[in-house]
Amino acid sequence: MSAFLSAITVVIAVTLSLNMLGSVIHPLRFWTRVLVFLVSMSFCASYGVVTSIILSLLGKRSLCQWVAGRAFSTITAPLLGLKFEIENEALLRDTRPAIVVANHQTELDVLILGRLFPRHCSVTAKSTLKYVPFLGWFMLFSGTVFIDRTNRGKAIKALDGAIADMQKAKQSVFIFPEGTRSYSTTPELLPFKRGAFHLAMQSGFPIIPVVVANYSHLYSPKNRTFESGTLKIKVLDKIDMEGRSAEEIDELVASTRTKMLETLKEISNKPATPDADSETTQLLSSDSTVVEEAETISASPKSVGAQ
Repeated sequence: MSAFLSAITVVIAVTLSLNMLGSVIHPLRFWTRVLVFLVSMSFCASYGVVTSIILSLLGKRSLCQWVAGRAFSTITAPLLGLKFEIENEALLRDTRPAIVVANHQTELDVLILGRLFPRHCSVTAKSTLKYVPFLGWFMLFSGTVFIDRTNRGKAIKALDGAIADMQKAKQSVFIFPEGTRSYSTTPELLPFKRGAFHLAMQSGFPIIPVVVANYSHLYSPKNRTFESGTLKIKVLDKIDMEGRSAEEIDELVASTRTKMLETLKEISNKPATPDADSETTQLLSSDSTVVEEAETISASPKSVGAQ
């Protein structure tokens, strides 16, 4: 435990120093904040590897990504001055299993995932990410569904495995249907790939669309922008698969994309609500218990098994 607390102290000291440097030397602001993000992500991913091993041994692997994700958002968002305004979040907690689909803008979506991620959920990712230090190691241990986009047979096999896990453990799956980051500076979506919708059709589980407002005014690698502010997110009503046939998949893809695009334009052009700051502070405060819970997991595995 002392080593863990020492590591936290070092991470906080480094990130605060970088933040102060960016505040004093404004041209370095983008790069110092990127470094804060990367240092924090590496630390939380390493922490996630440890907790994933412990939780897996205790038969609670479905909680791995939630525990690490909440720790990441709880630590990193305040350091970067980022807050979250989430509408209809309860639907993510109350619907399980489900296929959650969201728009994919930039690398900052990892932080948004950390805050938004429900319990008993795993992400899908391209297979090359498993080789990325820290993050890839955590994803390997925590049950990420890796998709080999260059091999259709392997991709289908991975999705079949995801369906089996969803049915066995009531595990939800989080997918970016655009397939890659858009880096758009306007509220737009790339064309959707069909994988998430095939998964929904084959499993019979509902789709829950999630829309994150365009945040290029806060973070944009193209413009070297990285500022504080509020990230607006809206969870749309679930789309049931009951009574749908495989022939309707194109219509399902198109209608889901249309709904998400309409919502994206709507919330991107709407200012944050006046009470967003206080509401978000409460959310972050409530999530801080995750760090304490995660520390307990590392220190006393038996206590987790009793939950």
